Amino acid sequence: MALLNIQFSQEELQQATADDVAPTPAGIYTAEITRSEVKDTRAGTGNYLSLGFKILEGQYAGRIVFHNINLKNPNDIAVQIGRKELAKLLQAIGRTGVQESSELHGIPMQIKVAIEIDKTGQYEPSNSIKNFAPLKGSRPQAQPQQAAPVQSAQDDLPPWQRG
Repeated sequence: MALLNIQFSQEELQQATADDVAPTPAGIYTAEITRSEVKDTRAGTGNYLSLGFKILEGQYAGRIVFHNINLKNPNDIAVQIGRKELAKLLQAIGRTGVQESSELHGIPMQIKVAIEIDKTGQYEPSNSIKNFAPLKGSRPQAQPQQAAPVQSAQDDLPPWQRG
C-alpha cells in the first residue's frame, strides 16, 4: 500500500465529474479509432464490432465516443445496416476492406456525433455516431497495393532447367 496524502477541494471534485458525465455535444469532429473488439450480442445469436473513437482536435480533444456496428444478426435488415455503416467507415479512411479490426486504428476521419435521448427515461443521454467521412481538404489514405511479382528470365524455364 502506498501513502498518497492528496486532498481535493469541492470545486476540483465538481469540475472533474461535470465534464465526464455530459455527452459530447452534437457536431462534426476529427477523430480516430483507438479501440475495437468483436462482441457477442446479449441474446448470443450474433455479434457486433464495438469501436472507440478518440476526438483529436478542439475543446473536446481526448474524449472517447463509442459506436457499435452489427456484423452477424438473425435480422437481415440489421446486417444490411451494419454492412452499410462499415462501408462508409472504410470509405472515410480510404479502404475497401480489412482483415482485422486493428487495421482501422489511428486513421483520422470526420465523425458526425449526435445525442441520443432514452425515451424510457431509464438512461442518461448518450452519444451516437451518425456518419463517417474523410477529412475535409485531404484525400483519404490509399489502400496499400501489393507489388506485382518480379519475373526473371529463369521463371520461363522448366523447373529442371532452373538450376
